[in-house]
Amino acid sequence: MSDQIEPVSGPVFDPDQPLIITGEFSRLGPGDASSEGVLRRYLLVRALGRSLINAVQWSGLSILVIAVLCWLGGVRVLGVLIGLVAIFVLLVRAMLAAVERRLSGSEQLGEAGPRVNALVSKTRRGLRKELRRVGLPAAPWAPLLIVLRLIRPYRRIQTVHALAGIDLSAVVPAAQLDELHLLLQRPR
Repeated sequence: MSDQIEPVSGPVFDPDQPLIITGEFSRLGPGDASSEGVLRRYLLVRALGRSLINAVQWSGLSILVIAVLCWLGGVRVLGVLIGLVAIFVLLVRAMLAAVERRLSGSEQLGEAGPRVNALVSKTRRGLRKELRRVGLPAAPWAPLLIVLRLIRPYRRIQTVHALAGIDLSAVVPAAQLDELHLLLQRPR
């Protein structure tokens, strides 16, 4: 393992740079290029995850409303079947939320957790603007659409090139990084 931590800058999804940086993170501090890159990616990935979870949640609730309307309309068998699909979608949402909490380490943030969540929310707004700028869908359910574009082979190359054009500094301003540094350095 190397003593040096490579600075992370440039596009978010650069194929030449790893998404996960290994090394000793206790040495990272405000103003350090490696630290800024890691924290920008942390906020970006949390924002994408939160958008995906919200999209799945609203999809599940919409399906549930359709099931209730079928039930009230007298088509009870169809209402039950659609209701089962809604329950499955909401269970997937719960699973995704648990995975996101576990991977983000949000339980370990303690009292800083709500403030970090507010920073993630600000990052989501900046991310939507940047997605629009590079020509990708920027709706609240955009992560689902982007995943679908990545699955389809004829759209994959265009989508990856567009994702590579995302400017991290436009998505996560320096003021947000400084605040996140201060929150994470606070004793728990």
